Parts: sequence; structure tokens; C-alpha cells
Amino acid sequence: GWVERPREVRMTSLDERGKARGEEHLTGLAARIAQHELDHLDGVLFPHRVPSRDYLVPQASIEQRGSWAEDWPSPGSYKTMLGDLCDER
Repeated sequence: GWVERPREVRMTSLDERGKARGEEHLTGLAARIAQHELDHLDGVLFPHRVPSRDYLVPQASIEQRGSWAEDWPSPGSYKTMLGDLCDER
């Protein structure tokens, strides 16, 4: 599915006692992956994040994205390679 996320994040890590260990500034794909994994830790799956059911894209459809309309499921999606970030809105 297509989930909009911030391109940059700052994350603070904690030790087992809750004491801050450090801060990371992540950008691009690393920021996206970190947010995705934190969602899993919080019990959130991508269907909870999509703005509508139209953004739930089955794998078979992703493999056929060359035939998608230019604005579905979001602008630029049809020409964005899997794992890449789309700059269009």
C-alpha cells in the first residue's frame, strides 16, 4: 500500500532502564523504514495508515504499475520504482 510519511525523522533511543542513549537523524528511505518498523512495534499495520481503501494495492497490481493511470493511487506512483520515494504530490 501507499503510505505517506515524513522524509526526515529524529529518533531517540533508550536503554533498558529508559535512559536516553542517543539521537539519530534519518532521511529518505532509512527514515521511511524506521517509521515502518516502529509502526510494527506499536501494532500498527499499513492499512491503518492509508487515507482510503483506494491506496491498498495488491501485489499483482504493483507488478502491473506500468499500466496505472498517472494519478493512481497517488501522483507519480506509476513511475516510482519499488523501494524508491516519490517526490510528486
